[in-house]
Amino acid sequence: MTYAFSLIMRGADANPATFQQIAQQAEALEIDGLMCSSHIVLPPQVKSGYVNVPGRKYAEHWNEGYWEPFSVCSYLAGQTRRLTLGTSIVVLPMHNPFEVAKQVAEVDNLLDGRFVFGIGVGWFEEEFEVLGQDFHNRGARTNDALQLMKALWTQEPATYEGKHYRVRDARFLPKPKRRPHPPIWVAGHGEAALKRAARFADAWHPVRPTYDFLREMLPRLRRQEEAAGRAPGSVKLAVKLPLLFQAGPPGEGQFATEGRPQDMVDAIQRYRELGAEHFLFDFVPETLPVALDTMERFAQEVRPRL
Repeated sequence: MTYAFSLIMRGADANPATFQQIAQQAEALEIDGLMCSSHIVLPPQVKSGYVNVPGRKYAEHWNEGYWEPFSVCSYLAGQTRRLTLGTSIVVLPMHNPFEVAKQVAEVDNLLDGRFVFGIGVGWFEEEFEVLGQDFHNRGARTNDALQLMKALWTQEPATYEGKHYRVRDARFLPKPKRRPHPPIWVAGHGEAALKRAARFADAWHPVRPTYDFLREMLPRLRRQEEAAGRAPGSVKLAVKLPLLFQAGPPGEGQFATEGRPQDMVDAIQRYRELGAEHFLFDFVPETLPVALDTMERFAQEVRPRL
């Protein structure tokens, strides 16, 4: 069972001093890891709904700055000794997969094998357009990219022939420190994400899933595992949830992990009963004082009861 937090990557408090303070406290409190979100450019949000919810806008503080995860993980590599660092998530089809494969391999070496690679297919069509990437075939390109990256990480020289990406007898070094490659977490809530996780991932990584949603989807994930020829339970469950300490229980519209310490303990236990093995918590709101206080209280008031 692992418990990690989302590093503050966006907004006014996202800066090198914040990255360092959060990482130092996380190490001191024996938090398991810190994960980094990612967006490259934020054009006007005209037609896309945040995480595919029509009309929903991304948070205003994103416009105050958004850091790149591989840069931040590299910065923290020499300042940490035991923390797992990773991405939650990189929108893989917005990138050249050869470049991302190299970044993953090099950061994993800098971290001595402490990297986790979380990916998704994205929701922000306007960002794809600015970057010159096709939004409508992003799922197919993601599947192709993951196969390519595994070839680059495990073969020397590497050969791969796909629909969108291909390479023959190419040298690709360094390989990742962790063999055969860092753990892959696949985000997403639909059947295509479950199939992608079953084919390529070490964990399925749903964002803010409810109990009922997991009860519905986990049997479908296991069927996709079987179809992919993998043993039952090969794909672990890594949930991403908000964590907010407040005086009373969760209110209307809040998650079960927003409340008093015992509310959080009860909620985490229920997610564990449903099969969750990895927990990633978002700070609410994303400010340095809240981050430091939340990690401290989690370590002192929640984790000992689990």
